[in-house]
Amino acid sequence: MNPADPIILTAYLLCIAYFISRIIKSFNDEFSIQLDEDALRQSLTEKSVNDEKNLDDVIGISFSFDKRYEFDKLKQLSISISNKSSDHSIYVDWDYSALTDLGGRSRRVTRLMPGTTTDLFQNQVFSTVAPNTTLKENITAEDLLQRKKKPEKDSPLNLEYEVSKPLIDFKADKKKYEKFMKRAIELEFFLDLAFRLVGPRNSLGGDRFYVLCRFILKKYPWTVGLPWNPKE
Repeated sequence: MNPADPIILTAYLLCIAYFISRIIKSFNDEFSIQLDEDALRQSLTEKSVNDEKNLDDVIGISFSFDKRYEFDKLKQLSISISNKSSDHSIYVDWDYSALTDLGGRSRRVTRLMPGTTTDLFQNQVFSTVAPNTTLKENITAEDLLQRKKKPEKDSPLNLEYEVSKPLIDFKADKKKYEKFMKRAIELEFFLDLAFRLVGPRNSLGGDRFYVLCRFILKKYPWTVGLPWNPKE
């Protein structure tokens, strides 16, 4: 046996261990997000439209999520708001709605539209959901928007916005982040949606009310990131 063989073997094993740790680290950044359906249902049933029905009979709220996300890929929420009534119109007041981050900081909600060039300091136009229709929008937090770096062709100015950062900063709280990475805890954030309901006299009469949506973030084990585990 060559005296150098143990050294070569040790170096070989260390290289393997290093590359395995790098592979695990590269795959160890995926999570799932889901809406707390029970909390949403409770938020809707606590508010009544009249003596015969509550908001759960009038408003339907849902979100579309992928099966899993990398930490830096979730930049917006896809929301659907259904008007299940036949005699009420629903107004969604985006300017009065708020998204929290993992630390509970409140952020203004911005509705995303293709080619948005609106001044963020201006008020957003509310959305109307007519009876028996569904509104589908993409929303994000205002502080994530910035002007596109490249101006449009033949335009001296660039007025279009883009989402520049992830919706959630997982490392904002290092202690929670470490526990989350070990799958010891789940994380949560909230969307507080502002609505107005207009219809018969016994409705809410156009007064603004709020519906709270709670989102739960769960860390996946690193093995989920392996190529044979589909994201969809």
